[in-house]
This record gives sequence, C-alpha cells and structure tokens, in this order.
Amino acid sequence: MEPGRSVRSESPNGRRRVLWCSVGTLLLSLTRSALVAPVPEPAARARADSVVRVGVLQNGSYTVAPVPIEEYVSRVLAGEALPGSEAAALDALAIAIRTYTAANLARHQAEGFDLCDQTHCQVMRAATPATDAAASRTAGRVLRYRGEPASIYYSASCGGRTEQPSNVWPGAADPPYLPSRKDSGCDGGPKWTTELGLEDLDRALTAAGFRGSLTDVRIQSRNKSGRVALLALEGLSPPVVSGQDLRAAVGRSLGWRHIQSTAFQLRRMPAGFRFEGHGYGHGVGLCVIGSSKLAAKGMSPLKILNRYFPGASVDRLARGG
Repeated sequence: MEPGRSVRSESPNGRRRVLWCSVGTLLLSLTRSALVAPVPEPAARARADSVVRVGVLQNGSYTVAPVPIEEYVSRVLAGEALPGSEAAALDALAIAIRTYTAANLARHQAEGFDLCDQTHCQVMRAATPATDAAASRTAGRVLRYRGEPASIYYSASCGGRTEQPSNVWPGAADPPYLPSRKDSGCDGGPKWTTELGLEDLDRALTAAGFRGSLTDVRIQSRNKSGRVALLALEGLSPPVVSGQDLRAAVGRSLGWRHIQSTAFQLRRMPAGFRFEGHGYGHGVGLCVIGSSKLAAKGMSPLKILNRYFPGASVDRLARGG
C-alpha cells in the first residue's frame, strides 16, 4: 500500500506489496519521486461502505469486478496479513485496510475502477475463514482524524522505526498520526543482505531513465529515521537518486527481494555492491510483522492501532463517508 504504490503496503507473505509499482517507464530525478501519493476525493469516499470496483489484472489488462466492501476487506487481508497472525492483528489490519480503501477510492478513477488488485494498491487474494471473521468483527470500522477517514498506510516491517510519509513521497503531508519513531514490535527485522553486480545495477538504472555508464555508488545522505535519502551515482545522469527510487528501479528490473527497504548500509565489492539492511517496505504507518508479534503477546487491536496511528480514532464509516 508504498502510496505508489506505496500507502500503503508490502506483503510479508511473499507477495510483494509496493505501492510505487505502476505501468510505464520509471523516470527518476532528485526533485520528483517516482512514488505518487493518492489524493482522496470526498465523492469517491461516499461509496466506501457499499461496493469497491476492483480492477483485476488478467493477461495485461484490467477487468472491473464490483466487490462488496467487507468481502473486499477479507480478501485483501488474505493478501496482506502475515500468515498465522492472531485475531487481534487481523482485526487491526482489517481496520487499516478498510480505512485505506475509504480514503483512496479515486485512485484509478480515470481507468473506470476504484483500486487495483496488485501491489500498486492492495493485494487481493481468496478469503479464508480467519479473514472473513476479522472483516465481520470489525465491519464498518475505520480510523478517523478530524471527522474524515484518515489517509493511512501500512507496510510489512518498519525494521525498528516507522517512517514519515514525506520521506517516502516528497511533498506528501506528515499528519500527526503518521510519525517517525522507534518501534520494537518487529524487533528490527527482518535483516537482509544482497549483492548486486555493477552491470546489473547499471542495467536497472538505465531502464529507469538514467543515462551514461555507472562506475560507482555511494550513500550521500540519510533522513532523520536513518534511512537512505540520497545516493551519488558516478558516471550517470542525473548524478543522484533517492533511496526509494533506487529501490524501485532495482525492484522493477531485478526483483523486489534485493533491496527490501531503504534502511541499509552499502559497501563496494570487487564485482559490485553489497547492501546490508533491515525492514521490509516503506515503513510508514502500521508494521504488519510488528503488529502480528504484538498481538501474539496479548495486545488488543485498539492498542495496536493507537500505537501505529496515534491521535486517530476508530469509528464507524457511515454511508456518505
């Protein structure tokens, strides 16, 4: 649910939830991120408690399928939750999914549907008895801030510190319910390491719109959360790339498992580069792995939501928004 792609959400069950995956060539630059945060429209939110028009990708094109909201929540929960999660974690994520849905129904308006079933929006899979039960227990409930469904996100793992939206999507608002702060829920995991050859990295960046021949990469700056903000690219134009855009470029060309988050260290190796990091996804909002572990320790759905969305309140989504 990385907005683009992005609230949003990476799935910890092996299905990559990256909000910035979209059709078309990824053109990266210093001033504009490739990840675009969705802009909610009140007119679209009016249908949030009835039917969601889902764009189902099949053979390269979308088929529009109207899905009742609670069925949709259950099916997205099946695609986004950590397998085997306790009921409290499923309930918390169900409310987050319903909230994200209510605030982003206009995301694919120009294409004739509300949300797609891919990582660009929210991954939708076949519902299970556990996800059906969670959707039923939380039916109609969303997170609100100042009377409106909150514009929230979730990701697989914050890696020990949540992120603020503007560090992922430049220009995005940083509401008080989406702070960047330390969080022990996921125990700083998962930890990951990957090595990319110079030619592979050059190929990924070239596919993303860079020109030239890559000779070196180094971290230039970090944001307050410790994640990589900018990297210098020797031999390429533009000569810099954001951490998020590098991750997107590598993910699109080489696979999303290589650079799992922007919380990494970088070392030059004889044949390329070694990335050592932790976390999984953009880190904004609810940490799916963290919330699952907290639920296993007895934390209630409401406390989980208060932990990751401080200041937002759980309320029913009445017809009309």
